[in-house]
Amino acid sequence: MNKYCFTNFLRSRNDLKVEQDINIPHYQWDNQEKGIDFELFNNKYYVRDDQPEQSNSLFSFTNSKELSLIESHKEVDFFIKQNCYFSTSNLIEKMSTIKNISLVYRVQNNELSENFNFDL
Repeated sequence: MNKYCFTNFLRSRNDLKVEQDINIPHYQWDNQEKGIDFELFNNKYYVRDDQPEQSNSLFSFTNSKELSLIESHKEVDFFIKQNCYFSTSNLIEKMSTIKNISLVYRVQNNELSENFNFDL
């Protein structure tokens, strides 16, 4: 993302904390001189059940399931949260041209049923 979109997202010292022991990587792009303040984080994470599934096979399997931080947008892999008034049209246009990004769209806070205030 940084390479193709000329951003400068850096891994935050604090990850997003979900539930008791789940941390989601959190990235920030902050340049106060240019009025830039964005956050990037995964929407999807996995919860693993430490109790292996018992079956009649030679191997035991660990159960895991994929959850979404923002349940109302399960199809989204990553979110970029804008904390400033910096124009995002160039960023969205550049992201749309990256081969591995299939869809880019803008979601307003009022379109989300969840709250974006996660613990860091």
